[in-house]
Amino acid sequence: MAHRRMELAAAAFLGILANGAPACASDVANGERLAVRWCAPCHVVSPGQTRAQADAPSFAAISATRRIPEIDGFLRQSHPQMPDMSLTRNEISDLIAYMQTLAAPLDPAAPPSRKDDYAPPTRG
Repeated sequence: MAHRRMELAAAAFLGILANGAPACASDVANGERLAVRWCAPCHVVSPGQTRAQADAPSFAAISATRRIPEIDGFLRQSHPQMPDMSLTRNEISDLIAYMQTLAAPLDPAAPPSRKDDYAPPTRG
């Protein structure tokens, strides 16, 4: 029994190291509901969505260009360009889990971005 607890603790610790976020069960379906309710007016939050504001990055782009801790930290703060949603930790976790279904998350070993505007990288 004690050995099993050590295995679980090690797995949780490795999850934190890999993601920078606690290893916990997130509700992807709830993340999608929250995205549609709060985020879809500005961001493309699903593959089937056809309209959003031009200057707001898609959830797929955010997931592909930002680390989980960056997204988490961004969603915990209020921003003038976004509604003050006052999301709980679980809701933030659910939103991030949903984002990860749209694009592979950024490699945790990649260097952090320097901007907080979530603009997709430019090619040129």
